[in-house]
Amino acid sequence: MHFIRSNINQIKKSTMIKGTLILTIAGFLTRIIGFLFRIFLNNKIGAEGLGIYQLIFPIQIICYSICTIGYETAISKMTASSICEGNVYSKRYLKYGLVMSVTMSLILSLILFFFSDEICENIIFENRCSILIKALAFSIPLSSIHACICGYYIGCKNTNITAVSQVIEQLSRVIAIVCIITYIESIGIKPSPLSAVIGSVIGELVSCLFCIFHIFNHIRKLADHPHPVHHQTSSKNKRGIVREITALSIPISLNRLMLSVLQSIQSILIPNMLILHGYTSEKALGTYGILLGLVIPFILFPGAIINSMALLLLPTISEADHDDNTSKIRITTEKTLQFCLIFGIFCAVVFMNYGKPIGLYFLSNKEAGNYICLLGIICPFIYVTSTLSSIINGLGKTAVTFEFGIISTILQIASIVFLMPKYGINGYIIGFLTSNILNALCLYLYIRRHISVSIQLFSWVVYPVMTGFVVTKCTRFVMVLLPFEHPVLKMFLSLCIVMIVYLLLLKDEFNL
Repeated sequence: MHFIRSNINQIKKSTMIKGTLILTIAGFLTRIIGFLFRIFLNNKIGAEGLGIYQLIFPIQIICYSICTIGYETAISKMTASSICEGNVYSKRYLKYGLVMSVTMSLILSLILFFFSDEICENIIFENRCSILIKALAFSIPLSSIHACICGYYIGCKNTNITAVSQVIEQLSRVIAIVCIITYIESIGIKPSPLSAVIGSVIGELVSCLFCIFHIFNHIRKLADHPHPVHHQTSSKNKRGIVREITALSIPISLNRLMLSVLQSIQSILIPNMLILHGYTSEKALGTYGILLGLVIPFILFPGAIINSMALLLLPTISEADHDDNTSKIRITTEKTLQFCLIFGIFCAVVFMNYGKPIGLYFLSNKEAGNYICLLGIICPFIYVTSTLSSIINGLGKTAVTFEFGIISTILQIASIVFLMPKYGINGYIIGFLTSNILNALCLYLYIRRHISVSIQLFSWVVYPVMTGFVVTKCTRFVMVLLPFEHPVLKMFLSLCIVMIVYLLLLKDEFNL
């Protein structure tokens, strides 16, 4: 019996590692494709056109926060729990979640389409975005369907469909936009941001159809091979399922909506606060663009592996919670914390020591390098926040992450309003670091109180920090002695050596 249980645990562990790897590869591919696509789009529609295109993103993110993200997470958790009961209700969770999400998305789409002029005049303050918002309205229901089906597959721990759909969406979007712009140019018309929005709708349509095709095949297979019904759970009705979905999805949706609104507030407040500090309008916008447009996305880029892990943690924790397996929840949480801290410390050490050359040679901006050095320390806390939030959501305590998110958001806004006029961009950095660190600590203390997890301070924190700094400093010294002078190649080799030596020295700690 012990041998069988051990084999089952090994299978589940390898399934999670495989799923994380698949989602990570898909995440990196879509980010790389998106980065190259932005270069192409900037060359075709110009900086002004790209700026107009960017203006509709806050509207898009707010709509997605309301009608997709919460339902996707709820379906994922409840599907995982249903599988523990013999897969009795997984199709119903998907069905009712889809109905609720799509209904909400249709309402938002109608609002965007018929009130696009009012939105442009009173919110975006750019009338040229009206036609873009009308086109964007068609993508909202498609994204709802796509997200709900992906949430179902994540709950089933089938990451293949989710990963492939992400890549298909990005590829089809880019191909569609390239074809549209090429055709427009061939008939003598200058490309506009509308081409990019139409291409995005096409990409969402293709990925949506891909998901629909696979979910129909999946449901047909379930019908051909029905699972045994557990009598103790067969009394759950439609109202109960809808109530469960609503209870889980609303706090998550509100949390994401709050973050989306925060991003919009930041877009307005930060440049104005910098002007109050004494910056010119051009310098304020330039500093804001460097920090929010280059530095923070670059620092968050390695987090693709953590985001993938967080997606799979939710159904894993949901299953353990359903089975009252507190031991599995504790072990999974501790191993996840261990990985996030060690990996996050590595990223922090690299950014703090290589920030300036990274900004100079990769981002072509010396100021960006200084900000990378300052903000690099945030990596372990952001990674811990991402995974702990997923674990708490998996336990069904979505209101907890919402409450801590509110505290973090209020702190960030307060730093923008009260610190930036006096300290400039450093005031924002202080607020950004403080709010993220506080959020991570609050989540950890909550987890520790309910699951009794513990952090091995020396082996998970002190030793990785010491190792990272020693290896980094020694490697940079050795790189000076190399016979060639190409700075980018030197830095790339240096980073590779740091990563290899760090992994070798901490291989036992990474044995998750």
